[in-house]
Amino acid sequence: MHEQLEPPDEDFKSFRRCIDDLGSILTLPALWNGGGPAQIVRTLLDALLDLLSLEFVYVRLKNRDGEVPIEMVRVMQSQELTERAHQIGEEFSTWLGDDPRKWPRWVKNPLRDGNIAIVPLRLGLQGELGAVVAGAQRADFPRHAESVLLNVATNLAALALQKARLLSEQKRVADEHDKRVAERTAELAAANEELKREIAELKEGSAGHEERELKRSEARKAVTCRHSSVHG
Repeated sequence: MHEQLEPPDEDFKSFRRCIDDLGSILTLPALWNGGGPAQIVRTLLDALLDLLSLEFVYVRLKNRDGEVPIEMVRVMQSQELTERAHQIGEEFSTWLGDDPRKWPRWVKNPLRDGNIAIVPLRLGLQGELGAVVAGAQRADFPRHAESVLLNVATNLAALALQKARLLSEQKRVADEHDKRVAERTAELAAANEELKREIAELKEGSAGHEERELKRSEARKAVTCRHSSVHG
């Protein structure tokens, strides 16, 4: 008689779910390959909201010179609410300050009445790329597995954002180089055309000079001939 296997306990189920979710998180870099910051942020928000059953997840990217800052938010069972992302970010900064590390665990829910548990995370070692804020209406949020997933996801996103910025900078440098080459080529072409024009003018002037000299020579010969004829 076979021994009946007992159903897995909740800890084992939670562990298996964490492994599965981690596997999903680790597929994100393949989706981000070659994408820009907006695509990376959008995919990150979708993945975190879906995997962790969050109330909301918000991302703010610090802008570089000449770049438009990116702020996005995803809300459970709602649309993207991009138009409210900046407002939510301002509320966080007003209530809590600019350093997410000093934010309390429970804050006023920026979307509806009541409080919400949040996890602020930095994008980049010193938060130089921006910040991620995940919120859930659960007293035990974040569980250990959720903290692991959040940290892995934001670290992968930071790497992807740094790569995207590097590629953008390389493209900018290459575009500037191509522009300078095109300008220099145009300048050389213009100089070449000017040189051709000057050479043509010199040739034309030389031909005219030779023609005038020939006419003078013929005129002198004619005078000499007439003079010889008279005195002959």
